[in-house]
Amino acid sequence: MTGGVTETQSTQATTTPSDNAYLAADAGSLAVQRGASNPALSNEASAAQTHIAGLEVPAYTGNLPSPLQVMWYAPQGLTDAFYVPDSEIRGWVDDAAHYHGVPTELFAAVLQNENDPNASFGRQVLQFGERSLTTFADILDRTFFDLVPDFASGGSSGIANMSRNALLGAADYVEDELGRKVIPDEVAQRAFGWRQDSRISGDDLRADLYYASAHLRELIDQATGVKNYSGPLSMEQVQDIAAAYNGSGPAADRYGDAAVRHLEAASASETPLYFYQPR
Repeated sequence: MTGGVTETQSTQATTTPSDNAYLAADAGSLAVQRGASNPALSNEASAAQTHIAGLEVPAYTGNLPSPLQVMWYAPQGLTDAFYVPDSEIRGWVDDAAHYHGVPTELFAAVLQNENDPNASFGRQVLQFGERSLTTFADILDRTFFDLVPDFASGGSSGIANMSRNALLGAADYVEDELGRKVIPDEVAQRAFGWRQDSRISGDDLRADLYYASAHLRELIDQATGVKNYSGPLSMEQVQDIAAAYNGSGPAADRYGDAAVRHLEAASASETPLYFYQPR
């Protein structure tokens, strides 16, 4: 993962609904609500849009095989208070990727790494429980002034399996270096005047997607050495970026290789990219 970045200096289609849907558990009762939005920051999608050179991937419109079909989510209204179709989840993925100028295919490959489509139902239940406990520990830690040990509260959680440090670092990068809100107001604003931007991984699925996309934007800029990079990414760069999302060392290298395999298999119409359905 390269160091600093220098100053300087695109993808869409149609959706069809799938049969499956996510049960939405209102995270509003647990979340630590952030204050008012900072008006000094931009609320517009990034003008810097990146793409993976030479890659064409068909959209996937079927059911999501993973994660467990239950999520923590503060609804925006009655229509999404209890159920959210899989196609809408994929639409959120595309929205978050576009907002931060990240290739949706790359984001979908990372999400597929973090949510194994071959996982059994029992494994999905255990994963949901483990990640939810980490989220709850982080909420308690923020609420009660750092009383929960970091090994319990700072671990990875949510659909994108982000650690607290990675999430906060990405939010700071996007806001401080790029001058853009990590979550646009129309997404952060929820029912009953609730503003959902807790900066807690796993607290809200839709917010998680913006945090993870912000982290990928940060990693793209690090990999290219250009702040707010706009342009093509080679498959080698994609491997490096995906690996950096996971961390460093041999395990991270295998993670990056797995992301590339997802992309190549989807491009060859061998295996779907389950989170890829551009709007």
